[in-house]
Amino acid sequence: MNSVRASVTVPVDPDTAFRVFTDEIDAWYVRGRHSWVDPARAVGIRFEDGYLRELWSDGGHVDTGRVIAWEPPRRLVWADLLNDGEMEIEVAFSPVEGGTEVLLEHRGLDTLPPDVAGRIRRGYSWNIALGWFADQWKG
Repeated sequence: MNSVRASVTVPVDPDTAFRVFTDEIDAWYVRGRHSWVDPARAVGIRFEDGYLRELWSDGGHVDTGRVIAWEPPRRLVWADLLNDGEMEIEVAFSPVEGGTEVLLEHRGLDTLPPDVAGRIRRGYSWNIALGWFADQWKG
């Protein structure tokens, strides 16, 4: 299996879903020791200057992804910059009855060491992250 998929449906139109996913990522992305590259310094996350960046308390940052497709409100693709291997993460926003389906596909797992690929293939992290995103619309 070269890729893993996760999806969630949110009760908003694709324009809103794309905007919240990208422009407001720092509002819904949950901070924790497992969700940061450098948990001791991490203070935020955002898409900026063509990259997905983890921002640090000392004013520095680490680029975790390089944006290779930015097509609002339809899709977003970034190349992973953290792991040894060539991976892409694509997020597609499709209108469905009652809102938008957000489908995330993480590709290129066969380019990773088996233990790292195995953790990603289990899909826990992407299901959790999309759950955080969907929680924006829960009362």
